[in-house]
Amino acid sequence: MMNGLFHGLSRNVIVVQYIGLVTVTLATLIGFQVTFGNVLTGANLEVLAMNMVFEGIMALGMTFVIIMGGIDLSVASVYAFAEILVAKLMVQAGFPIAAAILITLIACSCLGALNGTLIVLFRVHPLIITMGILLTLRGINLAITDGHSVSGFSDEFLFLGQGKVFGVNLPIIFFGLAAAILGVLLANHRYFRQLYFIGGGERAARLSGVSVSRVKITIYMLSASLAGCAGVMAAAKYGAAHWAHGNLAELKAIAAVAIGGANINGGSGTIAGTVLGVIFLAVVHNAFVTSAVNPFWYDVVSGLMLLVAVSLSRFIALRNARAMLGLKQSKMDQLAAIHQH
Repeated sequence: MMNGLFHGLSRNVIVVQYIGLVTVTLATLIGFQVTFGNVLTGANLEVLAMNMVFEGIMALGMTFVIIMGGIDLSVASVYAFAEILVAKLMVQAGFPIAAAILITLIACSCLGALNGTLIVLFRVHPLIITMGILLTLRGINLAITDGHSVSGFSDEFLFLGQGKVFGVNLPIIFFGLAAAILGVLLANHRYFRQLYFIGGGERAARLSGVSVSRVKITIYMLSASLAGCAGVMAAAKYGAAHWAHGNLAELKAIAAVAIGGANINGGSGTIAGTVLGVIFLAVVHNAFVTSAVNPFWYDVVSGLMLLVAVSLSRFIALRNARAMLGLKQSKMDQLAAIHQH
């Protein structure tokens, strides 16, 4: 009964967060539309979506990692690595498109497995391991390209990033489908529900029979694979691969997850919240562009929003903990009263 009340309380808090985020996002859109009149046009909405879609794809994987109590700073380098590898395989080695993409995604998945394995083996905070992979892979990306772009893609490959189906860009369709599938899995599949137990308390999860090490490796593989998918489509979108693409994308992905209501310490979060966080950041970025405000202020606003989101997440976690303690104390008082009678 107490667990039901606690989960009901948590769901109510999440709903309030969603309503607040949707309200602020819509208010921003409408406000800038009224002021500048060019925000809600079809062309601008397409630009708005495409400006954040690749970070959004990475944020989906980051959601799983953060719920589990981890962090993955390496996604930006994996993203650029995927661009470079798929480009070199097709342009320089002459691989067919499908084979080049498959090899690239397998390589990215292996990088994720490396992240997870090192974290499990060395029992070091994932911040350190993934930062090490970030810096190492960034150096590799720079070395194998000699600081130059790789281009010369076929039209068939470019369609993956620039093509449309029913008027919608393919990367946006991929993001929507991936979000829907991963959202359903996270909400309903037993394997992914384990992430909440691990994020809430790794030791307790182990004692409950959860294979924490295996789950960690799997989730870091998922995160890297999604970053690889984003990198492949980004190469097709921009028509070139470059080692500096995706710079600071990992921070935008983390910000989207945190703004979407996930507890940065683990144990809570949803794909729906992350999608709302991605949309919010895209709207804020687009508002700066359309209003001709100095775009450097966008990072200031994004940073402040991340601080607010983390503070709010911490406040909600503490309030939920106090509510749970209150429910336990109430239950104990009831049992004591029954015993006395």
